[in-house]
Amino acid sequence: MTFAAAYPFLTESGLGHEGTYIGTDVFGAGAFSYDPWILYDKGVISGPSIVVIGTVGTGKSMCGKSLVARSVTLGRKAAVASDPKGEWVPVAKALGGKVISVGPGKPARVNPLDAGPRSRSVSDEQWAAVVRQRRRHLLVALVSLMRQGQPMSPVEHTALDMALTDAVAANSTPTLPMVLDHLLNPSHETVALVGRDGGTGVGHSLRRTVAGDLEGMFDAPSTVAFDADAPIMVMDTSALIGASEQALSLAAACGATWLEAAVTNPDGAKRIVVYDEGWRMLADPYMLAKMSEQWRLARTYGIANLLIMHKVADLNEIGDGTSGLRQKALGLLTEADTRIIYRQKHDAMRLTKEALGLTEAECEHVENLPKGMGLWKVGNRSFIVANRITTDELSVFGTDEGMR
Repeated sequence: MTFAAAYPFLTESGLGHEGTYIGTDVFGAGAFSYDPWILYDKGVISGPSIVVIGTVGTGKSMCGKSLVARSVTLGRKAAVASDPKGEWVPVAKALGGKVISVGPGKPARVNPLDAGPRSRSVSDEQWAAVVRQRRRHLLVALVSLMRQGQPMSPVEHTALDMALTDAVAANSTPTLPMVLDHLLNPSHETVALVGRDGGTGVGHSLRRTVAGDLEGMFDAPSTVAFDADAPIMVMDTSALIGASEQALSLAAACGATWLEAAVTNPDGAKRIVVYDEGWRMLADPYMLAKMSEQWRLARTYGIANLLIMHKVADLNEIGDGTSGLRQKALGLLTEADTRIIYRQKHDAMRLTKEALGLTEAECEHVENLPKGMGLWKVGNRSFIVANRITTDELSVFGTDEGMR
């Protein structure tokens, strides 16, 4: 036991040959393969969520892309919730997947109020409740984002509920402009309950999604559909580079809700759901809540969440140690049973050690890892793995073309 704690990598026998080939187990001197569903079935891990952390230029993005791409070739599927830099677009094209590009001037329209595919196991009443709750959560989140976190009043909640109900009564698949119209032009029943101006403030908060810097993206019936049979689906949001933080948050909320309706279906295939540039999503209260829900229900849905970020210290942008949002974000890291850590700077190691449960020996290795090599903590086991990339993969996965 003492020897294993002091030299964790030298006492490992590997995870077996089943799953996706990643590279070489440096200390085990053999091939290293990984699949969250296989390892869950074997009892090696208690959940399928994965976190990849690494500073710029250490190989974390290459690791995430090779894991996803190779898993797809073995029959798994993947979905990228938001691709803010367009780095997953060539991956999807190489795998024969589908890309949905949203942004100013793009032809695609995505209706975040789409119901999504329905599970065969739910009744009509259950399904109606699920869809309504999803739509209502999104609308409340959009208003909250516009108000920078200021809560809605009870009257405004009622007005929003009534507007959503009226919009669905008029059209079973409502759009944001339809809900907005019912807020600004309330029915007689709504006026009797909350007054003529009860939903006006909410309506003006929502207006930016249909007449502001998101106009033409999420304000009409969907012109694209989530293809459940595609090996990988990517929501390309790179056209929004340079947009305000508020616009990016609004777009992320709309896109993620639409994608969630498609992937959180127990009848669907085993799928890796990728959250790249994770620091941005963790700092968004709505996205954080959505991610927390998918972490908890990953086994129910048959999905493996893959969160990619630079360092644990990025969570300091969310708040200090007393912040509830920061603690929730930190929980996503600690609850991931597969943690992949690429090189970290010395001043970031204390937080990394505490959040990811590293030993002193592991910390020493992480500080000195060369590019393309990472510490894999899979359940209670540790490996130093060199990610092996082919020339063809490098041309697709590379993220530093501008520096060459």
